[in-house]
Amino acid sequence: MKPERVGAVVNPQSGSGNAAELFADLSAQFPEADVDAAITTGADDVPTAAIEQARWADLVVAIGGDGTLREVAAALVDADIETPLFVVPAGRGNSSYRHLYGDSDWRSVAARLADGIETRPLEVGRADTTPRIGPTYFVLGFTAGLFRSALGHAERLRRLPGPLAYLLATGWATLADDPVELSLSVGGDPMYHGAARIVAIGGGRYRGSDFELLPESRRGDGLLHTLVVESVGPREAVRLARRARAGRIIEDPSVRYATGETVRLRSEAGLPVELDGTPVSEPVTAAELEVVPEALSVAYPSE
Repeated sequence: MKPERVGAVVNPQSGSGNAAELFADLSAQFPEADVDAAITTGADDVPTAAIEQARWADLVVAIGGDGTLREVAAALVDADIETPLFVVPAGRGNSSYRHLYGDSDWRSVAARLADGIETRPLEVGRADTTPRIGPTYFVLGFTAGLFRSALGHAERLRRLPGPLAYLLATGWATLADDPVELSLSVGGDPMYHGAARIVAIGGGRYRGSDFELLPESRRGDGLLHTLVVESVGPREAVRLARRARAGRIIEDPSVRYATGETVRLRSEAGLPVELDGTPVSEPVTAAELEVVPEALSVAYPSE
């Protein structure tokens, strides 16, 4: 299918701050198509914008970061819309783009999409938590522990490149935060009980763009991948960060890894959590996570 109408959902507040320029670049890649933009002013605008654009267009494009993509994806899933989705990476981490398209330049991918689209299915995760949190669906993943705190530290390092900011922020969170206590089961089988630094659950291979937190995840595999990092100190945390950048984190003796279609967490003290890079303000004491297979249609260039 060669797209004749391209509808973009643009988040002007995304980390790079140049969404308007990126939309102009996107339009240039589709010289024969009618390209339209819906500019959002906040997360509340995204569902309506995404649904309107997806119902009008042959291709819907999220211009923003990982959080923007999650919001657009959630709207499409809730409305049961199968319009193929593409993402222009305009955030700081852009891990979703890398998970979907690797290291290919987005402009090159978009130019090839203009010649023809092939669609492939993508699973998302769904979270049911206590207390109930705002975001329900996630594309990259749901994490508990120091990564939630690290996001706050990274915000104070906005002048630095995203991967470096996340690395430094994770180091600071390791020094400042206590481990979290939890019980975790995957697919109904107990996986972990005790103190942990990080719990990461999802389908996205990367976090902070450069760190392979779920290295065995592959788009479209229909599974939730679960990683637990035991309670480690700063020196071990640096070692783990290096292994994550090399795609070898699950080789570390302090790491547990499992896959399944459902994950269950419990924590009496409450867990600091985030979804796709968006911090959740209130600690979560329980979470039931499940995979929604083939929830989205993702656009790739025709071979």
